[in-house]
Amino acid sequence: MTGYLNSIYADNNLPSSLLRRSELVREMQELEGKTIHCFTCPGTCCTQAANSMLITPIEALEILAGLNIESFDEYALQSLKDRLNETIKSYRLNVEIYTGKKNVSEFRKTYTCPFFNNGALGCGLSRSSKPYGCLGFNPKTSEDNGKSCSSNTALLENRENEFIKTEDSANAQIRKDLGLYWTKQNIPQALLDVLEKIKN
Repeated sequence: MTGYLNSIYADNNLPSSLLRRSELVREMQELEGKTIHCFTCPGTCCTQAANSMLITPIEALEILAGLNIESFDEYALQSLKDRLNETIKSYRLNVEIYTGKKNVSEFRKTYTCPFFNNGALGCGLSRSSKPYGCLGFNPKTSEDNGKSCSSNTALLENRENEFIKTEDSANAQIRKDLGLYWTKQNIPQALLDVLEKIKN
């Protein structure tokens, strides 16, 4: 996993996971310094109430690397797969919905993230591997329990514009190497798809 990810970085001149998230992480830290944070929130944005996060292949690889998947024994790996599969089944994420439109490949469904640890425990992913959209979605006032949270679209767009060429190139390589059909996918399905290809 690490070797493959490092080759993706090198082949596409792609900066590290943390460097590409640094401005988003910096904003979170600045907000936390003003006591504007998620620590007392029940985690609405991570649950079926509001979460419909889709990720790219490079984000999926970086989540798995951030989890240190290479250190997992068979039991830990199977436990992760079971959790991902349970989320997919519970929220019918693998069931296609006919919308009457052709070529709708990124239809969003709401689901509770499999890495959400309920309330103050928050997200089980590190900031260096968390999806960009998650990092950019923050509260605007102190202790509002998710009522004023929104995306900093300007910051997310700036991040995307800075890295779009290298990330597009990396994502294209990963899709080709692993035979992935999607450009964006919900978190549990994306991770299972990548795990299936990497572990074979």
